[in-house]
Amino acid sequence: MVDGIVTAYLYINRGVPQGTVLGPVLFSLMVDDIKTADSSNALVKFADDLTLGVPGNESCGTSRSEAACLQNWAEENRMPLNLEKKYEMVVCRHTSVVLPELIPSIKRKTWLKLLGVTLQNNPRNWDLHFEEMLKKASGRMYIMRVCKYYGLSIKQLDLLFESLIMSIFTFAIELWGCAYDGKYLNQIDKFIKRAHKNGYISKRTHIKEIRDKRDKKLWNKITSTEDNALLELLRKKEVGYLGLEGMSMNSP
Repeated sequence: MVDGIVTAYLYINRGVPQGTVLGPVLFSLMVDDIKTADSSNALVKFADDLTLGVPGNESCGTSRSEAACLQNWAEENRMPLNLEKKYEMVVCRHTSVVLPELIPSIKRKTWLKLLGVTLQNNPRNWDLHFEEMLKKASGRMYIMRVCKYYGLSIKQLDLLFESLIMSIFTFAIELWGCAYDGKYLNQIDKFIKRAHKNGYISKRTHIKEIRDKRDKKLWNKITSTEDNALLELLRKKEVGYLGLEGMSMNSP
């Protein structure tokens, strides 16, 4: 209704209307019945993004059956998949591993961007994500210089730096922060040190301390309930460390 005028009803024969308040909820309900062909495989949904995870020790037939299952669902619900946005990435720590056959109509890549995080086929390599993160932070430093030039107080600059710069560095740090300190975290510390030296912030913060605090917070959140989905990523607590695939760090 706009200015007292009510538009006519429109029959929706597939999908859900975009730009409406209930649109996201209705879409979530619609895709709720998408299931994996094999219960051991992982299916993660976020808005209109769908990610399938198949264990590497399985045959390529499992991946093919999952792709076929998803394709069948899309056809039955008259929601054609965008082939330009369908990708496959084989995650492995050794380059000598023989890769499975390609899945028809799906492009294979060595990196994928998932929910703002750039993942690479080697789980220990975060070069692409780090370079993109540092480039974005460096670009935003221009705003800091302009604001300082026009006389913003140090308190205001602190808030600006926290929202514009530190939000980039701390985003998903629980995931990539356990990578090589000397290669990634130390460079961020140097970035923060330069910002402090140039008078953009009142005090230095160490990214490793922030990482450790956020890791402990995440650890407590995961282990406080038995139904947390991330529990599957943790090894036995008695081992003494939290282990993600290809990475490890000391537990709190």
